Amino acid sequence: MEIGILLLCVWTTLAQDLMSPTIDILAELKKIKTMEEKLNALNDEVRELRTKNEERAKVAFSASLSSSAGIKYFGPYAEAITLVYENVLTNIGNAYDTNTGAFTAPVKGVYFFNFVVFNPYDISTGVKLLKNGNLVVAASDNPPGQDTEDTTCNSVSLILEQGDQIRLQLIENRRIYTDALRRNTFSGHLLFTM
Repeated sequence: MEIGILLLCVWTTLAQDLMSPTIDILAELKKIKTMEEKLNALNDEVRELRTKNEERAKVAFSASLSSSAGIKYFGPYAEAITLVYENVLTNIGNAYDTNTGAFTAPVKGVYFFNFVVFNPYDISTGVKLLKNGNLVVAASDNPPGQDTEDTTCNSVSLILEQGDQIRLQLIENRRIYTDALRRNTFSGHLLFTM
């Protein structure tokens, strides 16, 4: 009999728990609904970011000074001249103009530029990078000393507005040389838009 009374007490307790649960089912369903809404919002944001990335401007170029296979000299000149790097290796976005030697920023952003200058002869060399006609950086080299050739280079990251132009100029009274090895190069690319 005592076992029967004990079982009756346990069943009564279980029945009460089932009839009045300690978990608020409606509150839990609301939490699930809120999580579902947040998940949907995150999925929408991921889709939007993927679309923006696909539409993002892609800009990169690389060129060497001459497309000819023979030796070619530029300078020395009494005044600085714009160098036209005519042998384009890459021109994604067509921002580099092989007719003028100008890179024109298609979008506002941070851009990275690099140029290499090779000098094999007894005349000093030097190139300067200009932004909208103003000097930013330069690279120069005196005539080779113990060896017969020298190389110099420079790089810079710049914030450009849409339409800003970057050019390389041969510094006055300097010479630059190119040959089939294409050792004088100019390159740049968009790091990120702003």
